[in-house]
Amino acid sequence: MGQDDEKYILKKLMQDALAEEEQAALNDRKTVKRQMFSQWENAPDAVSSDRADGKQIWYHICRRLSKASDNGYLYYKIYSIAASVLLLLAVGGMAFYMAGNKKEVAMYIVTSGIQNMQSVSLPDGTFVQLGPGSRLTYPADFTGETREIQLNGQAFFDIYRNPAKPFIVHTSNMQIEALGTAFEIFDYEIENKSETVLLNGSVKINLNHPKGDMKDFILSPDEKIVHDRWADSTYIQPVDADKYTAWRKQKILSFENEKLSMIIPRLEQWYGRKVMCQQDLADKYRFTFKVRDESLERILFIMGESSPLGYQKTTNGNFVIKLK
Repeated sequence: MGQDDEKYILKKLMQDALAEEEQAALNDRKTVKRQMFSQWENAPDAVSSDRADGKQIWYHICRRLSKASDNGYLYYKIYSIAASVLLLLAVGGMAFYMAGNKKEVAMYIVTSGIQNMQSVSLPDGTFVQLGPGSRLTYPADFTGETREIQLNGQAFFDIYRNPAKPFIVHTSNMQIEALGTAFEIFDYEIENKSETVLLNGSVKINLNHPKGDMKDFILSPDEKIVHDRWADSTYIQPVDADKYTAWRKQKILSFENEKLSMIIPRLEQWYGRKVMCQQDLADKYRFTFKVRDESLERILFIMGESSPLGYQKTTNGNFVIKLK
């Protein structure tokens, strides 16, 4: 399969439009068959562990496909649609097992792709709305004294209230604890800033600094905490949390008088493209708009029509925003 064929298959995967013969052809690829055969041969004998390690398979496939292309964006696209390929390879959701209190607890991973949002109901009744390009890891059952999950990306949480068992979300550098609360987290490992916005209730945020220092923050409703990894700074500011998190209800990107510095990271995750802009410009200009089926280039063009900002497309398909 040539490079153009790979792009064609990946494009159709993103659109969930692979025909049966194309799915069969992908499954019949030597890379896929070799990894699945290796996983089968090396799997332990225990019935509970008798599953292909979809994560490991996907890792090897990504490595091989990325070598076939000089375009770094292709690899980013491949990674962001992991859910679709894992569904194809593992036939229904990926699970792995870990030891705890001398018994095995199944852990599930849900991922969302580019321009895709995924709804998840956790075992305790908590509702989670995943934003694009996000990954949520959670147990099949909350058996301990706490309910703990792992997030990389964006998600809105409507927590099922259980005062006896706090709900804890772990991200790359934050730990958010809640009892019965609704809040949004925006924390992609590849992004500079991480945020938590509180709609109602109360949350305690434990922030892990690179130096090993630990700081606790308490959020009140209609507050947002922002941590800048590069500047190693943290601040809390007031927001209209219901409007700020409107995407959870409309299932589309929605911005109302938001700074470009807040908009750009969300556009990057939605479209899987990099958008570069000077910090002073990103903090100065605000926009109100909704994203439906427009291309990123169209969005940037419309933004330029209502501001002195223009854009340029780079040779690798990314964009640069600057003054006209």
